[in-house]
Amino acid sequence: MRSLVVVLSLLAITTAADAKGHKRPAHHATHAKKSKRTAKARERVVIHGPIAGQSVGAPWAGILRDPAELPDGDGYVIRRPWRRFGTRTTVDFIERVVSDVRDQFPDQHVLAIGDISAEHGGQITEHHSHQSGRDVDIGLFYKEKPAAYPQSFVTATAENLDCEATYALVAGFAATANEAGGAQVIFLDYDVQRLLYDWAKEHDVDEDTLDKTFQYPHGRASNNGIVHHEPNHDNHIHVRFKCPKGDSACR
Repeated sequence: MRSLVVVLSLLAITTAADAKGHKRPAHHATHAKKSKRTAKARERVVIHGPIAGQSVGAPWAGILRDPAELPDGDGYVIRRPWRRFGTRTTVDFIERVVSDVRDQFPDQHVLAIGDISAEHGGQITEHHSHQSGRDVDIGLFYKEKPAAYPQSFVTATAENLDCEATYALVAGFAATANEAGGAQVIFLDYDVQRLLYDWAKEHDVDEDTLDKTFQYPHGRASNNGIVHHEPNHDNHIHVRFKCPKGDSACR
């Protein structure tokens, strides 16, 4: 059983050079158990400050200016590349958390990255939000990669969900809530929350941490935790990021 010790590495904040073509120091994840293969050392992604006026308005009534583009990367697939645009901080956080989790679980199957926003924001099909570059949908990890995945999101069940890797993914985004422009809320089906909560509790994650993370088991109407129930979110997480300080047009 892989250790939860590696999850703590998600809380580390290191410095790095500018993301545009400059070299950054390599970040080596801590592993409690060696993988079957040696993971490629990844560069630690620096989180850039806000670009004033980049996210304009609210996630459900806004636009995106001077968009940042989530690049293609090792270990994940962008399902609809024409919707890979967000604020600079949103893209940086996605890159950093996904990279950290890939370092922890180098033998896991590819991860599906869903929609952020269109290049200039605004309303897009299949979403009420995702308009101002601060929302992203991200698939889950499974014990075996489903045949339809990553082209399609796949419903999580007790039988197919890799709770350890998925918990690390959720915990990684939840940990960014303490940073400027970090996660504001994470939407995930209540029953899937239960699977992750029960797994984490069985593996000695303390209840205070779980209460700060999950709405479960306090009820779907509870304000507990950063992870909240939302219908039709049993096959992916939806992360919404806060307005960074200094981005005065963001709501």
